[in-house]
Amino acid sequence: MTKEEIKAFVIAMIEAGSNIQAVGKIGYVLAEPVDPTDKEAYRRIELVSSAFGERDHLKEDIIAYLHEIGRVVEIPEGSETSSV
Repeated sequence: MTKEEIKAFVIAMIEAGSNIQAVGKIGYVLAEPVDPTDKEAYRRIELVSSAFGERDHLKEDIIAYLHEIGRVVEIPEGSETSSV
């Protein structure tokens, strides 16, 4: 996947039923459908994910775009660095 494909990727994930969101500024989630009972959505999400290919190198850009469009779950301050 290229940087120019980020918007298309996010749109395709949303259309597939993904609840794609940035998690603060540390990551993003995409595998969980908006409707967890929609078994077909899991398949559609996996197909879209596979179609766009490798995107680890674009993590920060994807997070930034998700913030730009308001698809973000904020992390309470101090939680981003807490150890498990």
